[in-house]
Amino acid sequence: MLTLTQARTLSISGAALPTYGVDGLPMFAPVRLHGTESIGRLEDCRYLVTLRTDDAYAFSPSVTANLDLDKVVGTEVTVSIQLEGKGHFIPGLAGNAGLGNIGAGTREITGLVTAARVAGEDRHSILYELELRPWLYRATLTQDCRIFQDMSVVEITDAVLAKYPYPVDKRLAGAFRGIYPKRDVQRQAFETDWAFLQRLWEEWGIWWWFEHDAGHHRLVLCDTMGGHHPHGAAYETLRYMPPDGKRIDEEHIHTLSVTSRLTPGRVTVVDYDYTRPRANLTVTEDNPRKTASADGEIYDWGDHSQPLAGAQGLAGEPNDAEQEARHLARVQLEAKRCAGLRANGKGNLRGLTVGCTFALTGYPQQAANREYVVVSCMLDIEEVADRTGTGQAYRCEAQFELLPANEPFRLERSVHKPSLSGPEKAIVVGPAGQEVWTDRYGRVKVQFEWDRQGKLDEHAGIWLRVLSPWQGNDMGATFVPRVGHEVAVTHYYGDPDLPVIAGSPVNAFREPALDLPANRAVSVIRGREFQGTASGHVAIDDTQGQIQTQIASDAGASQLSLGNLRRILRKKGRADVRGKGFDLRTDDWGVVRALKGLFVLTDGQPGGPGHAKDAKEAVGRLTRARELQESLAGLAQQHEAQQHGADQSEVAKAIKARNDSIKGTPSGGENDFPELTERDIVFAGPAGISLAAERSTHLASNEDVAITSGRHVGFAVGHSLFASVSNAFTLFVHKAGMALVAASGKVRIEAQTDGIDLKAKQSVTVTSTTDSIQLHAAKEIVLHAGNTQVRISDQGYTVHTAGEHTIHAGSHQTDGPKGQGGGFPPFPKSGPGQLEVLRHYVTDSPVEKSAFTVTDSLGAKHTGTLDASGRAIVSGLAAGAVSVKHERDPNDPWVIGSYLKPPAWEPTDAAAPGAA
Repeated sequence: MLTLTQARTLSISGAALPTYGVDGLPMFAPVRLHGTESIGRLEDCRYLVTLRTDDAYAFSPSVTANLDLDKVVGTEVTVSIQLEGKGHFIPGLAGNAGLGNIGAGTREITGLVTAARVAGEDRHSILYELELRPWLYRATLTQDCRIFQDMSVVEITDAVLAKYPYPVDKRLAGAFRGIYPKRDVQRQAFETDWAFLQRLWEEWGIWWWFEHDAGHHRLVLCDTMGGHHPHGAAYETLRYMPPDGKRIDEEHIHTLSVTSRLTPGRVTVVDYDYTRPRANLTVTEDNPRKTASADGEIYDWGDHSQPLAGAQGLAGEPNDAEQEARHLARVQLEAKRCAGLRANGKGNLRGLTVGCTFALTGYPQQAANREYVVVSCMLDIEEVADRTGTGQAYRCEAQFELLPANEPFRLERSVHKPSLSGPEKAIVVGPAGQEVWTDRYGRVKVQFEWDRQGKLDEHAGIWLRVLSPWQGNDMGATFVPRVGHEVAVTHYYGDPDLPVIAGSPVNAFREPALDLPANRAVSVIRGREFQGTASGHVAIDDTQGQIQTQIASDAGASQLSLGNLRRILRKKGRADVRGKGFDLRTDDWGVVRALKGLFVLTDGQPGGPGHAKDAKEAVGRLTRARELQESLAGLAQQHEAQQHGADQSEVAKAIKARNDSIKGTPSGGENDFPELTERDIVFAGPAGISLAAERSTHLASNEDVAITSGRHVGFAVGHSLFASVSNAFTLFVHKAGMALVAASGKVRIEAQTDGIDLKAKQSVTVTSTTDSIQLHAAKEIVLHAGNTQVRISDQGYTVHTAGEHTIHAGSHQTDGPKGQGGGFPPFPKSGPGQLEVLRHYVTDSPVEKSAFTVTDSLGAKHTGTLDASGRAIVSGLAAGAVSVKHERDPNDPWVIGSYLKPPAWEPTDAAAPGAA
């Protein structure tokens, strides 16, 4: 501490302070100024100024004791400190060597009066005390909650400080050269403006202090050591002189200690970005101080990657996560490192200013004689004379902390993000007329309930993911909240910058999907048509004794109901009872498709035991039917109604093949379900199968159709029964005979290209009850009975008999020769068939010059080659089904046009290249 005598050291000015006289002279004079300033620490920026009235003017107590404190609080006040400079004038020295009072002038400390109080009185005057703080203190008196989208820390700073009418000097030229990266979302979460900005500044490596001149003070934002300017001439170099040293005519440092501390040497940060889930977002920065054991590591969550959740969404530019992570890790490391070497000192230094640099000389440790930045300074100046006036004595003491100017400065994190512990309410927003506004991640935009700046449109919200108990990897359950829905938003790790939608509660305008409590036993998932009123639902009814599961859609009134069937009507819910079991119905079209096979059974498995394809009852019936086919086919062949090993035996073989495919071949094991090895459809039931159609019923097969009945097969045909057979028609009856009766109309039997054989073990009776029996033959009619033969031909009538030839007639007459033919109408002839063969690629271009073979119903083969249009006409085919085989495509199979279309009647997994 140093006590000096000179003219008034301290003076004060301010628009709200009272004055007197026409010259506006201050009514109060400062007698003490004590307080602290510190880089980046607002709580350490505070001065107390003690005022008293100027005794020379003998103000009355009624004037001095009634200062209006409210008018002073909140206004700017400037305290001026007179600086003598250093040195005395020495005449005769060359140049500036003999100059005195170098650097003399005035130092200003300006601040807002944040408190004013009457401190007491002495025998001469009233004492007042003013508390001065920088204008940034006002930012501690406001609290807000708002979201900043796609803005950098500098842009956010400008936006927040815009409400404060004070100057800001940005000295930003560090890692990003003043152009800091934008962040998707930065939220001021019910924080004061100061806490929010301080948190961002500490995170991004920006520090601040205040500079004072011209009756004002300005905030200086800095991110590089080059932003610190030197002191004026009186303080650009400060000498260290211990208290017991010789006197010098300049302010100096009399106490100084240099401290080296152990600090961490590494910072590792990690992050996760769901738009790049496999990216390695871990970054490490190393820069240990040159001490032992300086390898300590800080491992921290970086929060540096940005998943394009801001206003532009996925259309925005992704950030450079690695560069930003390195910067953020470096900031943390430098904040720790810069505390490793500090100097603390004292001196009678009225002009030592926080944020300025000076060079130290005269310190015993040579390494300490270097350039420093003043990090903090406590200043205490007091007038010590009894009365105010000129020629006052004062004492001055300054305590300070210094940082070597070549060591990067950063602020240690003192303000942490608020941790949000519970969900928040928000409303899903989007453009006008859009019911759902989402992106490929199923994200939606929301506006929080506390957001007083949003306008409930697509610009108001931020993109948020929606949590689901199970979704991702192209599977799971996905729910996209719609515009206007209320949602509950929670936050990863409680971080206000990492929100996610946890669910969607109901409210008075968004009621539950079903009327409650009437449907309290029903769990439901219900959708609703975009821009419409139709809906669909999946409902589980847990009503005691009436459980049901139902999937339904208003489209075509389509639904599948399982269990106790009851209609579930939209919001009304449970309605009329409809039965038990399952009901699959629609007002539109229905399709049942199974690529590998299908069972439709009404056989057992009550309660569902056994494996799903267990169809032993059906297989048993089909086996018995095949055995009956084989047995009756054998009898027909035994009686020469069919060929041995052919005809119906082939049908029986086909039935066996189908039965074997349906039954399958067990291989053993828990997962052995051998049934339906081919694409069969099996309808089976222990009672009956009925088919009924109002119009026509069609049964078709490219190979065999087998009908087997253990008892009867009855045909009741309202009009006519037609059967057209390409090859043979065989009808065999084993026991009770055969009847072919036409109650009206003619019975016609023709063999148009061969003969007719009629054979009976007993008599054959041909009767015409009302007309004649006529036998016609183009060549002859031969009648045999035992050893007698009657031959009728063009040559005449001949009877051969070894027995008696008796003719009974009323009269006999023999005339001359006379012939009378019966006449024979010609049989219709079947002309040869014709087939058009076409072959095209999937691109509809023709397959040129491709060979083919057509096999007709009689087995005849017809070969040919397609023309330039991929077409050919084949004639002379027997009536009936044909098969066509295309030979290999002669063209290049790698040409895209050579990919053939799959047959429309048989689905395939993928079209194969080249000819099939």
